[in-house]
Amino acid sequence: MFVQTQEEVQKVRSSIETFKRLSDGLIKIGPINVVGLDGLLALIPIPGLGMAYSIIAGLIILFLGIRARVSLPTLISCTLILAIDSGITTADEIVQIFPVLGPFIGLITGGADAAFQGHLYAGHMIQKEMDSTLYVDDSFSRAKTEGRHQDNRDQVKRTKGLKRLVYLRG
Repeated sequence: MFVQTQEEVQKVRSSIETFKRLSDGLIKIGPINVVGLDGLLALIPIPGLGMAYSIIAGLIILFLGIRARVSLPTLISCTLILAIDSGITTADEIVQIFPVLGPFIGLITGGADAAFQGHLYAGHMIQKEMDSTLYVDDSFSRAKTEGRHQDNRDQVKRTKGLKRLVYLRG
């Protein structure tokens, strides 16, 4: 389940980038992400469609973060962001199911759904932590036994932007 090679680390990073772009960056104005599939599905009056996409995309992003071995605090933060995103989507869909609530409320929830880019934020947080991690193609026990663990720790300390050390082999 966990990444075990540098190539897998890059594939996870690329997959997260794809979900960020699909969910919150399909339509751009200059450098600004305006709306993605998450917001566009809110406009389609099929109950549950937007909510299903939001939840499934969020779970995939979290799973990719787990595969990349990001820290528990980052996973918890991303989970909260994605829960808020899915909650906004759900509120928008409830308004669509009950038109009695009024079109004005629908505009507010739909606008919030399109504006809150939870998949983008969570994906960015995971990628940022991945970028600050030194992934080593070795096991901790072998690196420790052969004296390379301290060298790896020193490399993390010396290299600007690195904060974590993860061994890819079991």
